[in-house]
Amino acid sequence: MLGVAAGCQSQLETRPAAGFNLTGVWRVNAGESDAPPDPREIRRLEDRDIVRGRQRKPEASSAFVAEDFPVVKAQRMTIEQDARSMGIRYDDGPYRDVSWGERERDHWRVRAGWRDGALVIRSRRDLTEGVETMHLERDGTRLRVEVVVKTGGRDVQVQRIFDRR
Repeated sequence: MLGVAAGCQSQLETRPAAGFNLTGVWRVNAGESDAPPDPREIRRLEDRDIVRGRQRKPEASSAFVAEDFPVVKAQRMTIEQDARSMGIRYDDGPYRDVSWGERERDHWRVRAGWRDGALVIRSRRDLTEGVETMHLERDGTRLRVEVVVKTGGRDVQVQRIFDRR
């Protein structure tokens, strides 16, 4: 399991880290990645926690994490990056635009930038807060994405590994 890094509230650098370019096609390395979360299992566990009085916020749910953070189930990502932003196409479905700095998009407050050579995307909406941390490895041919989503319900922590094609 992954933990939320200390100092998540610190400022992020909005200029891309030197040599950090995600442009290209990335395919999941299923053997080294965590399995995508199962929304039915999350909902079952949250319902049990609500009945037992263990869930802090009964209206909170992580069951929609794969829709809100599509990287947790993506098999392929096609990324275009420039000095101000990047666009990500997940599989053949949703497209996401991420601008460096802080923006409001579709009811989400999104902050994106670099810390310690990694790209950090922090997203917040109502009870949900997600942090995606992207690390380039193996001379830029491997991308490790750590995702931590907190809702007040069941937290989701997933690590996905992608290889550049």
